[in-house]
Amino acid sequence: MALLAGCGGGAAETTNDADPVTESTSEQIDTQGSGDSADSSDATRVCEALTAVDPDTVFAELTFGEPEPSSYQVRCKLPVTNAEYGALHAAFEPGALNHDALKRDHSDNAEMYREVTGLGDEAFILNDTQLQVREGQDAWRVALEAFVASSGPSLPSPEAMEAGLTEIARSLLDE
Repeated sequence: MALLAGCGGGAAETTNDADPVTESTSEQIDTQGSGDSADSSDATRVCEALTAVDPDTVFAELTFGEPEPSSYQVRCKLPVTNAEYGALHAAFEPGALNHDALKRDHSDNAEMYREVTGLGDEAFILNDTQLQVREGQDAWRVALEAFVASSGPSLPSPEAMEAGLTEIARSLLDE
């Protein structure tokens, strides 16, 4: 079984010996700002922007289910349907506090942190699977995490992952 996770470790595919940070991406996205209530129409707009770029095409061997907007955040999740577990997440982060913390904590680790140019005011990728983009005082996070069996679909290469996440982030920034 391979793990493709949104934050941690150095390689996109790892075994179950993953860094504890690796296992927390969906928890970070699910709980980020959980004390704040979000307008569900905002989360629906995130889902619309997330699906405006067809994820089934962007991540060729993975297939995605119906968008699941959050009722308490400006966040959307698309489940990966042909993996044991997985989801494509997009979240809006007012104030960019988590963005700044992630940059501070990981920017000196060249194995997991890589700056991306030409996207928003500032952008970086963590562990080849989580794209953080700051635009003004706010930030967006787009992440793909999946567990697939060895007989399952191929996971995107780091280059394909960056291209796909960047394409989706551009759609979110246009929203």
